[in-house]
Amino acid sequence: MRILYVFSGYPRIYHFFDQCILRELSNLPNIEVKACQPSCELSTFQSMCTKFQPHIVFTMLGDFLPRYTLEWIKQQSFYSLLWLTEDPYFTDRSINIIPYFDFVFSIDSGAVDYYKKLGYQSIYHLPLGTDPTVYFPKPDIQKTNDICFIGHSYPERIRLISLLLKETPYKIQVIGKWKRALFPKISTKNLNLIHHWVYPQKAADYYLKSKIVLNTYRSYNYKVNQNGANIINRSVNNRTFDIASCGTFQLTQWIDELSQNFEDGKEIVSFKTDDDLINEVNNYLSNTEERELISNGGRKRVLSQHTFLHRLNKMMEIVKK
Repeated sequence: MRILYVFSGYPRIYHFFDQCILRELSNLPNIEVKACQPSCELSTFQSMCTKFQPHIVFTMLGDFLPRYTLEWIKQQSFYSLLWLTEDPYFTDRSINIIPYFDFVFSIDSGAVDYYKKLGYQSIYHLPLGTDPTVYFPKPDIQKTNDICFIGHSYPERIRLISLLLKETPYKIQVIGKWKRALFPKISTKNLNLIHHWVYPQKAADYYLKSKIVLNTYRSYNYKVNQNGANIINRSVNNRTFDIASCGTFQLTQWIDELSQNFEDGKEIVSFKTDDDLINEVNNYLSNTEERELISNGGRKRVLSQHTFLHRLNKMMEIVKK
């Protein structure tokens, strides 16, 4: 089988995703892969398809593919695959791209249900996976932080970090576009801020340096979302798999489909309320052995079910059927 992969066109984490997908597609049996940029001229794209004769053209998001290229793809005999990896936050944008693809995969099951109600049937739920060659344990790294969080400073996340600063004495490492001005009435002496995006390899090191890694979710109705249907996110985010793959302890905000991916209390620990969060932090920071048992369980589950290779195998199974 020949697969032409079209890069997402986005930098930073999407460049990493693109490289993971290319590598793992190459690791699948009986598959030949080539890649191109979404910005290439239509004539260049057509020439590449003529020479390579792909059975599948595959891309993430599709935002940078020109409309005339999408229209040409739709008219061809090869299968076209789209992986929507920002759902449900940008469903308004996604519904304009879905009609051009034969198979559409979304990381959120709520978005899948929404697309099916609009009449699209070849829609499948497929979360992102992790890359265990980047996210893996390193026994020589010392745990110098009590709590770590990596991600954007969405309002609910600011509120939860504020709560931890106010109610606990623990050292908290936060990485992303955060500023101390977000905490105007709270002491930040226990807060260490890294005010920029970090590469996955560096993120993994921060996870490994922390006794507890906090994982929370963006609100479905955040003001800059493009989610006019107000679809509530149900599915776990990709950080859930990355953190677990490191073999470090993860305390995650509860979400509907968490139990479909990990066993709560044995492979991961969740919280629903502010009191839950404080209690679980206090409990597990004083119980190293239990943290390690849960961390090891989470890593075993990821390696058996939740890597990019698992996801692409599943995708190819669906297409073959």
